[in-house]
Amino acid sequence: MNKLLYLLTLLVLINSCDKRDNKTVSYSDRTDYVALNSFIKDSIPSLNSLNKDYSDILSKWKDIEIIVSSSKIMSSDSKQLSLLLENLKIDIKKINDKRFYVTFDVPQIIGRFRVFKTNILKINSDKIEDKEIQTFKNNLKSIIISYNALINMINEIAKKSDEEKTKFKVSEK
Repeated sequence: MNKLLYLLTLLVLINSCDKRDNKTVSYSDRTDYVALNSFIKDSIPSLNSLNKDYSDILSKWKDIEIIVSSSKIMSSDSKQLSLLLENLKIDIKKINDKRFYVTFDVPQIIGRFRVFKTNILKINSDKIEDKEIQTFKNNLKSIIISYNALINMINEIAKKSDEEKTKFKVSEK
């Protein structure tokens, strides 16, 4: 009889624990991802891309791949954006802005890279929820704007470098 009473008490306890109302709300419950997707598609400027004409110069800078990988922000699902941004933070920290590839080791690129890096590091991807969403959106937009400025300058410096290389080859002949 004792065992039966013990078993019955245990079952009641387990059953009452199961029915307890757990009011923990996950970020996905507090975030309107449809609205965030719309914001990304409609309100963020389109991304600039590297000029493929200068791929021989660009390919010499290995860290360029990390910078370009941030363009995935525009094509990723907003539910995956938090993970993407956290990975980007880890990767962007690996780039040493005191040792760029020689062609790109100029103040114009270093300065734009530092702004871009700062914008990535300051975004709080843990705060993608309704009360913090506007700050998150503004920071996301800042990342894209600084990315575009950096890419534009990289393209400009690559073009100048290519022109100088062409002049040098012509003067050799």
